[in-house]
Amino acid sequence: MEFQVSARKWRPQKFSELIGQEPIVRTLTNAIRSGRISHSYLFSGTRGVGKTTAARIFAKALNCAGGPTPEPCDQCEFCVEIREGRNVDVLEIDGASNTGVADVRDIIENIRYATAACRYKVYIIDEVHMLSRSAFNALLKTLEEPPPKVVFLFATTEQHKIPETILSRCQRFEFKPLSQRQMVRQMEAICKHEGIQIDQASLEEIAKTGAGSMRDAQSLLDQVVAFSGREVTSGAVEAALGIVGQKVLERFVDGVAQRDAGALLEQVQEIVANGKDLHFFCRDLIEYFRNLLVVKACKKPELLINVYVCNLDALKRQAKSFHPDELHQMFRVLSRVETEMRFSSLPQAAFEMAVLRLTDVRPFRDIDGLLEKINRLENSGPASAPPDPTGSTRMASGAHRGQSEPGHSAPGRPPAREDIELKKNPSVAGETSAEGSAPGGIPGFPDWERIQREIYEKKPRFSVFLAQSRLLELNPNAACIELSDPYTLALIGKEENLAAIRAAIEAVCHFAPEVKLAVKSSTATALHDRQNANPPRSPFDKGGREDPPFNKGGLGGFPVSAPEANSEEKSVPGDYNKPASKSETEIIQDALDIFGGIVIR
Repeated sequence: MEFQVSARKWRPQKFSELIGQEPIVRTLTNAIRSGRISHSYLFSGTRGVGKTTAARIFAKALNCAGGPTPEPCDQCEFCVEIREGRNVDVLEIDGASNTGVADVRDIIENIRYATAACRYKVYIIDEVHMLSRSAFNALLKTLEEPPPKVVFLFATTEQHKIPETILSRCQRFEFKPLSQRQMVRQMEAICKHEGIQIDQASLEEIAKTGAGSMRDAQSLLDQVVAFSGREVTSGAVEAALGIVGQKVLERFVDGVAQRDAGALLEQVQEIVANGKDLHFFCRDLIEYFRNLLVVKACKKPELLINVYVCNLDALKRQAKSFHPDELHQMFRVLSRVETEMRFSSLPQAAFEMAVLRLTDVRPFRDIDGLLEKINRLENSGPASAPPDPTGSTRMASGAHRGQSEPGHSAPGRPPAREDIELKKNPSVAGETSAEGSAPGGIPGFPDWERIQREIYEKKPRFSVFLAQSRLLELNPNAACIELSDPYTLALIGKEENLAAIRAAIEAVCHFAPEVKLAVKSSTATALHDRQNANPPRSPFDKGGREDPPFNKGGLGGFPVSAPEANSEEKSVPGDYNKPASKSETEIIQDALDIFGGIVIR
């Protein structure tokens, strides 16, 4: 007997055999049973979900010898002719090849005549959206007021291309894609009837590749059986369809967790060399990271994950290696590159760049939490120690935060690097010389980046405060870290944070020195000066007329020293070319040190 593909051999012949479209089946059968038959119907939806099949069954139900009936007998002359496509009263027209006005005119001419033998004259127009605008306009009047016993059945995959004037004259039915479980159940019945031995995992892979289309899944099943014979294994499915197995996906995600970019790129090359489709692989990765997020978020992930395809134990193990923020970012990276690969002339290169981005993903910082901590520290305010008369660098205890003398550095220039405050331990105070510090920060200590990364792995939220730090000294006895401001010093100076820094240094350098924290004294001095400075007078003060601060040549919000009484030069409002006084220069320089700004004259 001549071979017939599964999609044709197993095409549903009755409404009861049409799977996955129960609301549509119920509406059509009730319409036939009650005699409420419209003159035009529009079936829309993705490919392979039963649109044309439903139209043929509806035509048989209307013209069955025992009908109209919701369940055609499929044995009478009319049912057999319609099934075989040779009934003269049921015409199936391809809209893609009959797009012009002349084709529509032929339909209009034919509907004037009575049926040859059937009860209804039925026109099934497939891919109706391919008709031209003129053809649609020619069909409007006939579609609105057709002769009796004429029914139009339109099928389309792109409903949005059909004019609204046509849509308003039709009853519309949206066919939904089939679920993976429905497709597997149907293929199980086919394999059982055909004597094909296939495991559940293979059926799940075929159904997933079918993407909601029963016709696609049946065609893939024929392809796999042709490749491996009547005994089908998971390996045969992967080889025949060019898809990547779960073991490969697990190994790839393990590489992402280890941030091993080289191994990941080698694996991509291996996948391409084995003839696999990178686009399918990217889609599988997207679904895999979706499953990881489900495992992270749900107490019973087995209810939302296909356990026949996925290894739930492996997913739970790998989910522990990622922060939810990382999984969300990785999902977005893969979703974006999946779209780019469709239109790229170099899809492999685009995918490889996305793989490199996966290895650089880090969890988001809790900005609200950081701001709350900073505000809390700012409101509490660190206690200041009396200035050191010697002007040398000194250690700060946990109870007192030392500040260098305001006049230590020359006005108008940044303070010297030695003018810093060191914090050794919240409970121990001592003194050390800053001249032994190695300048250069990170360039002088290449291990500092590795130490910061080690801290990030253990305490990611704490590590953000070390992002702007600088390593001044590192040896088996001491490690001196320069911080940007006293607030960061107060936070990092906690014993648990110092212990985390020591542990990270020990992991990288194999010695555990005593950790000393430093803060730039210029920052502390500037803050102190600003707190003690007299507030500027309001320009609306009734005690006397006062020009706005910007009109006096100073910086808004900061006090400017008044000119001396015996000075011959008078302050001209808006004169920005006049040299600033000494105290004004100091204040402006302190403001620049705090906020990192520049003076625009």
